[in-house]
Amino acid sequence: MRSGYKITLGILTIMILVTLTIGTSYSYYSVASTQENPNELTTTCFDVSFSEGSSSINLAATYPMSEASANSLSPYTFTITNTCTTENATDPINYVVTLNTLTANTPTLPLNLLRVRLDETSPSSVTGTSALLSDVPPYTLGESLKTSEGIDTSYNLVEGTLAPGESVTYNLRLWIDESAGKDVMNDSFTGRVLVYSYM
Repeated sequence: MRSGYKITLGILTIMILVTLTIGTSYSYYSVASTQENPNELTTTCFDVSFSEGSSSINLAATYPMSEASANSLSPYTFTITNTCTTENATDPINYVVTLNTLTANTPTLPLNLLRVRLDETSPSSVTGTSALLSDVPPYTLGESLKTSEGIDTSYNLVEGTLAPGESVTYNLRLWIDESAGKDVMNDSFTGRVLVYSYM
């Protein structure tokens, strides 16, 4: 036999022996453990209430107006409350207030002529900035929620957080922008406020 062949055969034999030794040693010395106690998961309170302080906005026979004139309109008032207490919850609840167009009542009033303003009245008094609804950023709701509520498009009015026991009250005003002309006569808009909460 050639000496090169003997060297190669020797090296291969040594490598096979080393591999078998390492594999046997690893399986002999490896340790497996099993959990003895069960995992426990405890949830805290997650409960938000929504209450209306006034009926829906009705702008029947309305006309284009300035923001100063719109201040005299009766707003839609609502309160959002984190009904959890500090004894059963520690984390705040996040919320989003959206104004939604509905699939059953497609608006005929152009959204670039409908003005909206959301004012906080409690716990502090903060006058919101009015905006044309077409300029309000959309909010992405889950498809199942949109379908179940009959929502076409959601517009994000405000986002916030409520600690356990806290409340916030808002006044929503809608009006036809003063730049609208006579072409909006007999147009309509039907919308719904939705408060979406999450942790």
